[in-house]
Amino acid sequence: MTPSRPPLTEPEEIAMETTPAQRVSVDIEEDVPVADRTFVRLLADRRIWPLFLFRALSLQGTHPTVMVALEQHSKSFSRPSVRAENTLAYTYRIYFGENVAESARELREMHRPITGLDYEGRKYHAWNRDVWTWVHLTTIESLIYAITVCFGPQPEAEVEAFYRESRRLGLLFGVREQDMPTDAAGLRTYVEQGVVEKLAMSPGTRRMQQLVDEQDVIATLQPKLAALPRPLPALLEKLTGRPVETLMFGAFPEHVRQIWGVPWSPAREREFRALIAIVRAAGRILPARVRMIPEARAALEV
Repeated sequence: MTPSRPPLTEPEEIAMETTPAQRVSVDIEEDVPVADRTFVRLLADRRIWPLFLFRALSLQGTHPTVMVALEQHSKSFSRPSVRAENTLAYTYRIYFGENVAESARELREMHRPITGLDYEGRKYHAWNRDVWTWVHLTTIESLIYAITVCFGPQPEAEVEAFYRESRRLGLLFGVREQDMPTDAAGLRTYVEQGVVEKLAMSPGTRRMQQLVDEQDVIATLQPKLAALPRPLPALLEKLTGRPVETLMFGAFPEHVRQIWGVPWSPAREREFRALIAIVRAAGRILPARVRMIPEARAALEV
């Protein structure tokens, strides 16, 4: 149950510098991630996307301002599968679409009306400088994490090239250049510090935790499975529930697991590592038409 708060007679205003996402002064349409870059090609693999969503859920779904915005302005709770599909669709467009800059502008403008009062009665906006930067950088960190888990550690030069492109992509979104670490090591430090300093349990995160506990994660990621004849969806959930839960919480940083109250042991970590080994092995036997997302196959002409 959400703790009650005293009613506010007037909204509490706080000084808040918003990222000027509506005016990006640098034209970098030809200098953004494209599908023929070595590292970005790994994003074509279906296996990374559930892990990406799990990681992003932990880093963004535990941020109080992000969560209040999701509660008030998104379908994350009413239609979680739609929210997951929309997140992936825009990410696919960014990396495999024909007009990256236009997709970035569209996504940026979509957040213009997202504003309200947070859990403490303070005014927020989606373009809040700190929050807007956090969402972009944790998205990039989650992509790097998912690729590393599925394919193993990548050459540092490739990771750095991907992050440099991601910084330039951040400019298209309206993230300030000076707010983004200069290299991948700085990104890791930024996220590690942010996990400790920015994340906390909130009413929205508590609600998200309850949704995760009650929701069939497989059906959320693949809504078509929920339409299978009964009792196949229930049987599938029973068979996959524990492995999917292990993969999801294994992708959470330890501090976030503690915030969520998720018990984690050496045995559970070994279980997670065993599942990752299976995920990696699957990529060696599945044909490209099964392994790759359709958007990537079209962009890469596979």
